[in-house]
Amino acid sequence: MNKFTIAAALLASTTLAAQADEIRYATWAQPGEAPYAGAEKFKEVVEANSEHTVTIFPGDQLGKPKEVYSQMALGSTQILASGDPGLKEIEYLALPYLMSDMGDYAEVLDTDFGQEWNQRLVDERMVRILGFMPRSPRQISANKVINTIDDLSGLKLRAPERDYYVKSLSALGANPTPMAFAEVYTALQTGIVDGQENPIETIYAQKFHEVQEGVAMIDYIVKPAYVTISESFWQDLSDEDKALMVRANEESTKVIEEMLPQEQEKILAEMEAAGVTVTYPEKAPFIEATQSVRDELGTEVWGEEVYKQIAEIGQN
Repeated sequence: MNKFTIAAALLASTTLAAQADEIRYATWAQPGEAPYAGAEKFKEVVEANSEHTVTIFPGDQLGKPKEVYSQMALGSTQILASGDPGLKEIEYLALPYLMSDMGDYAEVLDTDFGQEWNQRLVDERMVRILGFMPRSPRQISANKVINTIDDLSGLKLRAPERDYYVKSLSALGANPTPMAFAEVYTALQTGIVDGQENPIETIYAQKFHEVQEGVAMIDYIVKPAYVTISESFWQDLSDEDKALMVRANEESTKVIEEMLPQEQEKILAEMEAAGVTVTYPEKAPFIEATQSVRDELGTEVWGEEVYKQIAEIGQN
């Protein structure tokens, strides 16, 4: 080891020691959104009951989830709230109309196979799931009013670059177009795509409604964000501080659950005032149309028996 490597190592160890009590909390959420208010509640509870300080990094400031997971494995970032749980078996719980609410997610992860998935996160990613951050169900907006499933026929809808989104929108009769999130507004504005799908608060925050005529409340994917914590950081915590982290996240969840309905009501009113037509199509045809997607991908990812157990939890 040369003198420059030694100096760098000493600097890194000094920096880590200086930050030992700092919790870096990364999230996609922006100030003003309910999930960000939840992160602020986490900070409040932790700082009021320990020597730790919490620094929130909103808007993916520390990078996309893949990058942040690498930081967490090294211990330089401690907590991430993200729609990407870091493991395919967990992510695919977001198959269309599979889960009804966040309680279903918690029940699945509390099963024996759910606990095995969390252990795999520890072994493979050096993180573990601490809890959830609620989000609204995903809806569809378009440059036309959507009253029934037939109104989606042939529409070019931007889809996230995951097969379950693409297959779901295709099953609904649309023409899914995978596209990076940063390109969506311009694509809607210029007519490259006819519409897109996202939680209502995201549609509003990104101003997609400004270039759309209709929003259809079909709740086709119910998906929380996952709050994960660095395993090295977790193992260094006292039992008391581990319990505090769990409690702080539970308090965070309560804040978001209280805010989301009010936030959604306000957002929908503002969209309608801006000229957007909000519709509530009958969901049964949407559920029926996506059954093949659930069956195909559910069996492929989990195997027939585990998929059956997951589906039963989601249908209760």
